[in-house]
Amino acid sequence: MRLALVSLLYFIFAGNLVLCQQNDSSQIYGEQFEKFKKVNNKSYIRPYDELRSYKAYEENHQIVNEHNKDYDSGKSSFRLTTNTMADMSTDSYLKGFLRLLRSPLISPSDNMADIVGSALMDNVPDSLDWRKKGFVTPSYNQQSCGSCYAFSIAQSIEGQVFKRTGRILPLSEQQIVDCSISHGNQGCTGGSLRNTLRYLQATGGLMRSVDYKYASKKGACQFVSELAVVNVTSWAILPANDEKAIQAAVAHIGPVAVSINATPKTFQLYSDGIYDDVTCTSSSVNHAMLLIGYEKDYWILKNWWGEMWGESGYMRIRKGINLCGIANYAAYAIV
Repeated sequence: MRLALVSLLYFIFAGNLVLCQQNDSSQIYGEQFEKFKKVNNKSYIRPYDELRSYKAYEENHQIVNEHNKDYDSGKSSFRLTTNTMADMSTDSYLKGFLRLLRSPLISPSDNMADIVGSALMDNVPDSLDWRKKGFVTPSYNQQSCGSCYAFSIAQSIEGQVFKRTGRILPLSEQQIVDCSISHGNQGCTGGSLRNTLRYLQATGGLMRSVDYKYASKKGACQFVSELAVVNVTSWAILPANDEKAIQAAVAHIGPVAVSINATPKTFQLYSDGIYDDVTCTSSSVNHAMLLIGYEKDYWILKNWWGEMWGESGYMRIRKGINLCGIANYAAYAIV
């Protein structure tokens, strides 16, 4: 059969994507996509899913190439790459990974500690990285579950435990996913930092991850109070849009959970360097990360998308302009 190759045609043969256009760039993208699948252990249930993923990969690859020209010429301070999310369209990325719900306004019934303010503003070092102090945790991957809120709060508590004891005590994100529904969270379809903090305060405790393993899906609540290893007495938020207060909290309290706008394509495909895309506005936030340190010009954030994203699961982001709304809502539990 003769095929009029006016546009790119795809065929699936023996589970592999074959590009049937006599075009060098298409052949290159096809070969790179096959390597991408192997490196990231990607597989697709239906042929249509693979075709759609290939198209997204090709478009993202072109975006990466164009942006990195600016990086090479000194016009950008960060690079992009065809990371583990490179086979996702913007729509798939937004729906699949950015599930942070807006934190509701503070209620008079909340037994919350005072908002952190001037008391912590003294004796703040110019730079700090909790990893250099020994707080190094695995490159977690939330997978297809929108559980960033659970990871951010649990890891913030782990950071406080480490600050006090020098030990890393892995805590259960799955407990938060399964059990915080009663306080407004929605399992794998999203949650907020405030709802999570309210749940932990009401419950009083958080189990170890070894006793309540992460499953990347919502299940029935299996919390056992006798197995709780950390008690949450209250919680605190940081003044909105005040990066100096956040810096003081990171120095004196430990790593803090922050909400952030992860919408831009450059965020999705971030590789390394100091992220400074000014199109990443502070008008809304849709993801939660852990702020673990800072230098003079940038923050250091830990993400939950595996070690193949960013700088082995971390990100550096420009400091001082509330980029991506990093100072919109930051909070931590008091243990």
